[in-house]
Amino acid sequence: MNRLRRPATRTATVTVATVISGALALAAAAQPALAAPPAPGPSVRQQAGPVAVINGDLSQPALTGTGDAATPTGWSVGSTIGAGTAGGVGRYAGTASGHPGGRVAVMLRRPPGFTDADTDTYYSFKQRLRGVRPGARVTVTFDDSPGIDTTCTPAMVAQGQTYTVRGAGGQILPLTTRSDPNKQVNQPGTGAWTQPRSYTFTADEYEPLLTFTSTTAGGLYSCGPLIANIAASQVPPPLDRTVPQNRLPESKAFLGNHSRDVSDAVAQCNSSPSACAFTEDPDYSFSYYEPARQNGDIYLNCTREKLQRTRPVSFSSRTLSDLPASAGIPPAGTGAPTNVNQQLTTGLGAAPAWSPETARQVTEVVNPDEVSWLETQAGRKRTEGWFKSNPTPADPHNDWRLYTVIDTPAPGLADRVYQRTGPLTDAEYARCRSSRPSAPTPNNAGDPASSTDRARLR
Repeated sequence: MNRLRRPATRTATVTVATVISGALALAAAAQPALAAPPAPGPSVRQQAGPVAVINGDLSQPALTGTGDAATPTGWSVGSTIGAGTAGGVGRYAGTASGHPGGRVAVMLRRPPGFTDADTDTYYSFKQRLRGVRPGARVTVTFDDSPGIDTTCTPAMVAQGQTYTVRGAGGQILPLTTRSDPNKQVNQPGTGAWTQPRSYTFTADEYEPLLTFTSTTAGGLYSCGPLIANIAASQVPPPLDRTVPQNRLPESKAFLGNHSRDVSDAVAQCNSSPSACAFTEDPDYSFSYYEPARQNGDIYLNCTREKLQRTRPVSFSSRTLSDLPASAGIPPAGTGAPTNVNQQLTTGLGAAPAWSPETARQVTEVVNPDEVSWLETQAGRKRTEGWFKSNPTPADPHNDWRLYTVIDTPAPGLADRVYQRTGPLTDAEYARCRSSRPSAPTPNNAGDPASSTDRARLR
């Protein structure tokens, strides 16, 4: 008589076999498979912190006398290529700007007849905010005043002067300086400073561009609003562990304030072994388990006895990166690693296991009326970080930065192997109780059974 019992539902039990340091250990405790990546949680960096604004005091290069037309170090005017457009902005030393703290000030230019587009292209004052990522809440502070140049007439500053500030991802904020009722014709002004001003935006790109643009209409080339004492802070976004492997953020490259093709940055870093250095961002790098996947065949026990067998299990992992092949991440073939590859492994302290393969034996136990299958769950490491010019150039316009995310097998997180069992489904139960497929015995099939045969069959 068939002793198989029809189940109402299938509830799987789990035995976990974990590959640790090349050995296979079988744990009896049942453990649930982890989702991959794990649920999001707050980052330790979700605290307000400073943003490094290069030359935020506008004092570099050293001023010539009480003022000059040199573009402040680290800033661009109009175009983000290098220092930008010739002519740029004007600067005033702290002794001439009238700033209460003696701060150097920069004057935003908007020649007569220029449209907003022209001003943005030729005279806007801008810098990329290093270390800021999409989703960060950034607050910029600065001081402002109407123009003080001798060419400013009392009428030009009587109502204050207008300009805008914008961070990539934020709204354009229109502002008007205070008026200067004390301005005299053909005499330097003493300024009318507001300190501090504040502007907050949520970044929508890596290294968002911060831009100041004069909107003062009808002013002369040497009469525009003054900006001084520029600083910034941020509240970084939380670490998001839910981003799947096939939706990693794109790599980004910058040269100074200019956005460049990733391939250009890779070529620069590949130019010599020490051209760049890689630094991991530990607050946005993490290890995790990818989703468990069925591995191999499903095994049904249609017998009346517990079955035990040794079963092979194998699986492989691979490295995910959107860097061009010239970066050598992951390496192609067995040739010498690229300079970029060596810079990465130096920054990490060890080379990742780029594409490991695992093959082990698992002792599988299946009770009567049960079905058994294996699942594997690979340990992964997601690394975010930057390749940067090494050493950092004295001129920030020559500073290369390459942001990237690399998802590799985790060297310190053992892969998991699960033996899962459960009752038969309706279809499996029907298959187990079906007749054995065989042809009728061909020899003497119609003869009656002998007494010996009848006794043996009872």
